[in-house]
Amino acid sequence: MVSCDAGMTPTRGQVIVNNRIVSYLRWGSGTRHAVMLHGVTSSARSWWRVAPGISSLGYCVTAFDMPGHGESNLMGHHDIPHIAQHVADACQALAITIHTLIGHSWGGATAVVMAQSQSLQRLVLIDPLLQLDPVSGAQLVAKYGEGVGHPSTETLPWLTARNKQWHRCDVQWKAEALQQCRQEAVEGLLRNSGEWDITDLFATITAKTLCLVADATATIIPTSSMPAIQQALHQHAGRWLQIAGTDHNMYRGGFDVTMPRLIEWLKEGSDDHVSN
Repeated sequence: MVSCDAGMTPTRGQVIVNNRIVSYLRWGSGTRHAVMLHGVTSSARSWWRVAPGISSLGYCVTAFDMPGHGESNLMGHHDIPHIAQHVADACQALAITIHTLIGHSWGGATAVVMAQSQSLQRLVLIDPLLQLDPVSGAQLVAKYGEGVGHPSTETLPWLTARNKQWHRCDVQWKAEALQQCRQEAVEGLLRNSGEWDITDLFATITAKTLCLVADATATIIPTSSMPAIQQALHQHAGRWLQIAGTDHNMYRGGFDVTMPRLIEWLKEGSDDHVSN
């Protein structure tokens, strides 16, 4: 049987924040801390191949189960600022000074907001969610809610059929994540997080930023927002990198083309200041 830990088994931990469990996985014990935030209906396990590679660069990597996902409790609030503060509080409770913050989709939105108050050295956004409103969000509930709470034996067949470019372990961990995910968390984001657009926040990000963007046919970043983001990145020595042929889950099906670019960019920051 193929191991689904890429040769580096993470340790599971949890911390209590505002009377709620925040669960996390950790790889490595380097002097720099990288924090990873997944998207809706995923879990910390989704980083099973990415985290060991980042750890090999000398990072201690912590991937959180986002609220209502994996083994983390739900939150009463679903707006992005509350989610961002919740994750920041978890980092503080674990004495993590974040050097590099990495977020995908919903996790990317959370990372953008966290970057406003955290002294980051590096920020990586993987096809981030940048805007939402209750009307358009409600139309997405059926799509993103499919399989939520269902046994993995039910979801594995259609996940495999629809994601032929994914490693079988990506499928396995996604099926587990769907089973663990709570419908309230999905609807909370899509229906109850308010009307928001965080594109303008890019102009205030001072950390060196890499924005990894899915193929033009698959990215969830609005075309109308792209020029402003690219201009903001340019002003702060950031980088916009759109990778052809990848879907929104770039680090799964597009792992072989996305991961080398991410590692290359992180190596460029090997001399960044480390805060203890």
